[in-house]
Amino acid sequence: MMSLFIYFYEKYTCSLFSILIKSFIKHLLFKRKERAALLIFLYLLVCVKLVFSFLHKRSTLVQYEFPETSQNNQSTRLPGKISAEEVESSIGSFRTKTSNDFAFDINLVDSLRLKKLPGVGVVYASRIVRYRKLLGGFYAKEQLLEVYGIDSVLYNTIVPYLFIEKKSLRKLNVNESSIKDFNAHPYISYSVARLIVRYRKHHGDYESLEELKRLPLVDEQLFRKIVLYLKLE
Repeated sequence: MMSLFIYFYEKYTCSLFSILIKSFIKHLLFKRKERAALLIFLYLLVCVKLVFSFLHKRSTLVQYEFPETSQNNQSTRLPGKISAEEVESSIGSFRTKTSNDFAFDINLVDSLRLKKLPGVGVVYASRIVRYRKLLGGFYAKEQLLEVYGIDSVLYNTIVPYLFIEKKSLRKLNVNESSIKDFNAHPYISYSVARLIVRYRKHHGDYESLEELKRLPLVDEQLFRKIVLYLKLE
């Protein structure tokens, strides 16, 4: 039984294998015209390859020369890396140059110059300019601490490069401004703005800015903050 199985297995396996071989060889047989076209195609392909190799300029290796490190320096660093000493030296030179040549009037400087200061960048520069516009100008450098994101560390870093020469503040007329005008100022809340306008309607125009202290929500601290941004005329 086993021998019969082996016989049929070998017989049909060999015949199937021979059929596959014949089918494969049949696909490789080309006619005379087909062989000629194939040879021409291969010839053109080789010619294109040779022309491309001839015209293509070989890339040359570029060698960069780096200064040799001192033998006394025990630490080695990779080419292109900057050591901590070099970073500190560059920052120090930047600070010296900034303090001498790049001091800015905080009420006149634009965001392009502010972003050159160490630690400021585009975001903080735009925030400073935007807050200055809302205030109507800075009367003290300490007001920079009210800008969102500026802490004491950043403030102490940039304040030596800033000054206030002209306190050209934009002031609100307490006898003409509306609730919306007052409320647009960062120091004046809506409740305070409404009290200022309501007091003016009931008692007439303000004769002195000191009258604002009579309002329930205006204490001495708030009065000192807003008085420089207010006027009678």
